[in-house]
Amino acid sequence: MRGEFRDGAVITEKSQRLIKRNFGRVEGDRLILSPEEAAYLISKGILEVYDGKRVMDFEDILSHADPVRYFVFEDLRERGKKVSTRSFDDYIPIHESVTISISELRDLENKKIAVVDSEGEVSYFFVDSFNGRGEHEEEIKPFDAKFSGGFFVTGNLELHRRYFYGTERGGRVLLSIYEGLYLIEKEIMNVKEDFSRIYRVGQEIFPSFDRIYQIYRDLREKRFMAKTGLKFGSEFRVYVKIRSLKELEHSKYLVRLKSDVSARELAGDVRLCNAVRKTLLYPVFEKNGNVSYISVRRVKF
Repeated sequence: MRGEFRDGAVITEKSQRLIKRNFGRVEGDRLILSPEEAAYLISKGILEVYDGKRVMDFEDILSHADPVRYFVFEDLRERGKKVSTRSFDDYIPIHESVTISISELRDLENKKIAVVDSEGEVSYFFVDSFNGRGEHEEEIKPFDAKFSGGFFVTGNLELHRRYFYGTERGGRVLLSIYEGLYLIEKEIMNVKEDFSRIYRVGQEIFPSFDRIYQIYRDLREKRFMAKTGLKFGSEFRVYVKIRSLKELEHSKYLVRLKSDVSARELAGDVRLCNAVRKTLLYPVFEKNGNVSYISVRRVKF
């Protein structure tokens, strides 16, 4: 099949075979192909493109195409997906170096991000909203604790052994500042220090303390149990429920606090979560003060 290169596109005669395969757009008796479509058809030996009398090869056409869009188009076509370069269906082509704000990522809900790396390989990620709720239940009688060195110290061993709060050391349970503040808010734990002073200590220790505590409180209100996710490079690892320390199940989610993320970082975050059998969650802070979450997972064909 012969085509002519004009004004950044390739014009050829209308072909029902190509139209059925969702190539190009029809204008009268002509079919208009994008440079990405033309490059793909040239690579398959289906199309021959002329610029005047000169035959344009694959490299010539590719120089007029968006390489990121081409690699995604080619990859999806090879996988049997009849996508169009006009819309790519629900696939969003981006380069690995592109940075996306978390709010922009949330706008891609129910879409697939197609990330092209520096070698032209494509990885796919599905973005979805997360509306899950936990099943954690606890009945804790009021108890006393002391605030020391950024931790709360108590002799209430049931907190750790039954509900997985804090860590046990020398016959005492040491609670993180998040856990302690939450229990104070719930009027379960009693300390002599003023709540606002303890909160200021948290702000001095952690640069993003306000946001992190807001996430912790929200997860607990949604009946999840949240523990530090430092070993996984995240703010929290999240359990659906805790039966007891002896019956501890794996955490199901990892929460990473970010204002924006590059496509490369996104791929790394998802890969880590896959390796440890968890789902990646990014928190989104709403204008009304609430916290919502988006989940991202790898798409496998």
